[in-house]
Amino acid sequence: MADLGQNSPISESDLASESIGSGGLKRRLTQRQLTMLAIGGAIGVGLFLGSSVSIRLAGPAVILAHVFCAALALIVAYALAEMAVVHPVAGSFGAYADIYWSNWAGFAVRATYAFVQIIAIGAEVTAVAIYFAFWFPLVPQWIWVVSVSLALVAINTLQVGRFGEFEYWFALIKVLAIVAFIAIGAALIIGFGSRPGIGFSNLTKHGGFFPLGWKGVWLALSMTLTSYLGVEVIAVTAGEAERPERSIPRAMRTFVIRLILFYLLAIVVILAIQPWDQGGAGLTSSPFVQAFSSAGIPYAAGIMNLVVITAALSSSNTDLYLTTRMLFSLARNAYLPDWLGR
Repeated sequence: MADLGQNSPISESDLASESIGSGGLKRRLTQRQLTMLAIGGAIGVGLFLGSSVSIRLAGPAVILAHVFCAALALIVAYALAEMAVVHPVAGSFGAYADIYWSNWAGFAVRATYAFVQIIAIGAEVTAVAIYFAFWFPLVPQWIWVVSVSLALVAINTLQVGRFGEFEYWFALIKVLAIVAFIAIGAALIIGFGSRPGIGFSNLTKHGGFFPLGWKGVWLALSMTLTSYLGVEVIAVTAGEAERPERSIPRAMRTFVIRLILFYLLAIVVILAIQPWDQGGAGLTSSPFVQAFSSAGIPYAAGIMNLVVITAALSSSNTDLYLTTRMLFSLARNAYLPDWLGR
């Protein structure tokens, strides 16, 4: 085991051992898979159901919180992409702390990140069980928890190229749902057929654009910031990326732009089609469900339930991937037993 009391960081040659040698990681993730893997980890159920929380905290001014967080995410993403190109390893930012700071910092960052991801997996799997009760109310929730957990483990044991392809199509479902919501919302705002447009009056009515002042924007920042925490995913996949010097910058640029557009456009549409102080909690009160229902799409709640389940599964699948790669990195640097690094 590594001596955490040492102040000298690991060497770059030791770091490189994470992705080479017997039993090392294979570079088989393509650029499109990297992008969708990151989207799968970044966009969970929060956008579909949890966005109402930050909206209630700040009202329409939550848009400013999203703009600030998007700018911050953009800066972090480009800095992290540059580091990942120089050091394309599974440990990512945790390994960088080991190189440029100390052994303790490298261990603490990776161990903490893995621990947080494990907690997130538990929350998302539990959420999946709750949403399955929408269709199967008589089935005990623990059955769904066990079944989903086993399925996630099975998926993550696939060869990484197949895993990436599976996650690509998994994440594509929620991407299509977001695009459909934005398109339908835009039609409701502008108007279509004989139906008059809603316009953007809801952004200034019901107390104005700042109904709760700057304090509300500040409070909403803590919730909004979590929506952009997935910018690090591509850097973690660097140890298995094909031609990382090209694929990582391109995937990071594409991912960040899509993430910002998805969140900003979705939030603007939500605030435009529904007064900020009339939103509720739960599936049927989701602005996505209301938009689909207003457009005359039948079974909107059922469709949204499927999307939310897919979003939670995709996010938890990516989180499990991130956890195993951090543990792999720790084992390769002698912080954990060797068998975790095989």
